[in-house]
Amino acid sequence: PALPGVVLGTHLAAAGRPVDGWRPVRVPGGVDPLWAPEGDLVPLPGERPEAKEVLAVAERLRDLVYVWGGLSTDGIDCSGLVHLAWRRYGVTLPRDADDQAEATTTLALDDERPGDLYFFARPGRRIHHVGIVSAEPHDGRRRMLHACYRTRRVVEEELPEARVATLVGAHRV
Repeated sequence: PALPGVVLGTHLAAAGRPVDGWRPVRVPGGVDPLWAPEGDLVPLPGERPEAKEVLAVAERLRDLVYVWGGLSTDGIDCSGLVHLAWRRYGVTLPRDADDQAEATTTLALDDERPGDLYFFARPGRRIHHVGIVSAEPHDGRRRMLHACYRTRRVVEEELPEARVATLVGAHRV
């Protein structure tokens, strides 16, 4: 069950003892505590997550509807998916794909692994799309999880020719 107005990765403060598997929590900007199932609350890890852990969080958002500028389970876009998946682990990436590219480390193509990022741009234009690498490249084929504006959903797929033509790089967070 969702907490109203709370998105993945929101830092919640305990507001009392659990009762029957539910814990009162304070939401940033909220006055009264909300009750959340204890099983839905997870502590921030003490260490930086592995990229495959971030991919697993993003995979839970598969089939979510695509909404340009979206950043919640009501709808999400490509860079919002990346932003939220990393935010779950306390890692703050910029909100937009081109800024995410600048904030991450460029890799040689074929050095990417699940959880890394693919960036896309048309010739002479800024980066307009990002996806999360979902499998190691194999025989020149690549797979990614992304919020796709064509299918209007978060999908995991092999990069079609049109995407390969605009692939400008792989990056690591």
